[in-house]
Amino acid sequence: MKTTPFKTALGVAACLATGSAFASVASQALSHAVHAGAKIFNTDTFGSHERSFHGQRTTCATCHINGGRTAGRLPNGKTIPSLVNAAAIFPRYNPHVHKVITLETQIRMCVRNGLLGHPPAYGSRTMADLVSYLGSLGHGQSVDIGGPPR
Repeated sequence: MKTTPFKTALGVAACLATGSAFASVASQALSHAVHAGAKIFNTDTFGSHERSFHGQRTTCATCHINGGRTAGRLPNGKTIPSLVNAAAIFPRYNPHVHKVITLETQIRMCVRNGLLGHPPAYGSRTMADLVSYLGSLGHGQSVDIGGPPR
């Protein structure tokens, strides 16, 4: 079939329209993931049956104060860094496990060891939402793989 300039222009216009529709859908999906991740961060106990902090069930926000935007505090009183550059510094070497880990692995270790809960599975929607939320905290941060937490 012969392609005319008019048919070519229609095809390009259709692709451009699809591209902008795709961008809109992608933007909405990412926004939804960030909001869902914030909700999970602030409310999900991941099945933890442990109680601390004055009888309240623990969530990520129990230790990571102000949604992770400021320095946090562990139950033993130890100060921990904020999460504002967490997405920018992974993967990184973890001296406790003697290997390089990803942000997803760090999330799973925090849920398992800190909250005593059931970590979200790699590739799950919950994990994607949490990673999206943590990424949103670092808006504008330079990538510094292996760098120090702030």
